[in-house]
Amino acid sequence: MGYVGEVSKEKAEKDTYYKEGDYIGKSGIEMSYEEALRGRKGVQYEITDVHNKTVGRYMQGKYDTLAISGKPLYSSIDAELQEYGERLMRGKKGAVVAIEPSTGEILCLISSPTYDPNSLVSGKERNKSFARMYADTINVPLFNRALTAMYPPGSIFKLIDALIAQNDGLINRNTSYPCQMGYPPMGGKPKCHAHGGGKNLTGSIAASCNSYYSYVFRDIVDQRKYPNFIDGYNHWRDMVKTFGPGTRLGTDLPHDKPGNVPSVEYYNKVFGKGGWRSNTIVSLGIGQAELTLVPLQMANVVAIIANKGFYYTPHCIKGVGKEKYLDPKFKTKHLAAVQKQEYYDIVIEGMEGALLPGGTAFASRLKDIVVCGKTGTAQNPHGKDHAVFLAFAPKENPKIAIACLVENAGFGGVWSAPIVTLLMEKYLKGKTDRPELEKRIMEANLIDGSILITDKID
Repeated sequence: MGYVGEVSKEKAEKDTYYKEGDYIGKSGIEMSYEEALRGRKGVQYEITDVHNKTVGRYMQGKYDTLAISGKPLYSSIDAELQEYGERLMRGKKGAVVAIEPSTGEILCLISSPTYDPNSLVSGKERNKSFARMYADTINVPLFNRALTAMYPPGSIFKLIDALIAQNDGLINRNTSYPCQMGYPPMGGKPKCHAHGGGKNLTGSIAASCNSYYSYVFRDIVDQRKYPNFIDGYNHWRDMVKTFGPGTRLGTDLPHDKPGNVPSVEYYNKVFGKGGWRSNTIVSLGIGQAELTLVPLQMANVVAIIANKGFYYTPHCIKGVGKEKYLDPKFKTKHLAAVQKQEYYDIVIEGMEGALLPGGTAFASRLKDIVVCGKTGTAQNPHGKDHAVFLAFAPKENPKIAIACLVENAGFGGVWSAPIVTLLMEKYLKGKTDRPELEKRIMEANLIDGSILITDKID
């Protein structure tokens, strides 16, 4: 929702609509849709005497105009899902974003820890609340992690590599690579976890094999059809960006960040021109190194997979005014570089396997809903690893696509996957059937140090 605040002197000088002391949206929907929400000011012309005392209306009010209320906004946010997600994320740093794949409508967007926007309305209390939250360096509640926190995606990124490699004719369903307990023959990195040896494509997704996607990444960028390695890398990078990473998605909420897909120029500066090869940056293949995404982009990636090749720009307002006007840019279909549905079918089969016996998210499976997901453990150079999980459900005619990242929580299957599947249950069934799991998640406090912000949000 965001909050409102007084117009600054600088803003009043730039925009004649405002005067100092007026209120304006400062963040969130309040900021993005300020022009629609503010309406139109009324004008009353008065006659005053030499002492500046009002003595009457000019021309009996002939030129006066009435104020016009702002336009109503129709939100796609599911209030119950949003509230439930905020409860699940209490005591945790991170973000959750849920999207309806067929429309791009945002169903919930959670940044945790959060704050009560009522505390930032007006007066001295607003200033005190803002100062208190601004000084909270443990929770940083004013930082919208869902839109602006750029995290390494970890193993969820393997889904994009699997699609690109299939599209380039490099792998198919039966392709397998060796996995020697975490030490592929390329300098001993990246390490992998024990999962029963080499896998085919669907098995590599279900078991999240690092070795597999180290080979896949190198196969993509080292293709012989490209005159040199740089051309192969640029091909990989261009393909990746069509899935959203490295670009601002252009949502209707302010300040969303583009994430980062490193450029050739960047690596030339780091390693020197000609001083790097595919094995130098092989960690990109498993969503590490300098690669970063914001949670909104993560949710959009899984929405693309659910749609088998396209997405609509994510947005949380689905109509403005009584006519429910929607900006045409939110109705425009964007195509990913990979378009063959058979490639998506294979990846989706692997994602379904992640929640079956032997899969990395088996503990979070749902009895009566087929969920297709992918876990991730994003290495964090500044502390404990982040837990990541993205998924869509049901498998046929998907209704919801979700990404969840919990900072410093370790494995995606332990924390993020349960949060996502609980939200899916809530949205698709109207209730949850796993009270013990729900209790464990809601009572967990994964934040180091005390929680300074105590504003209630339910």
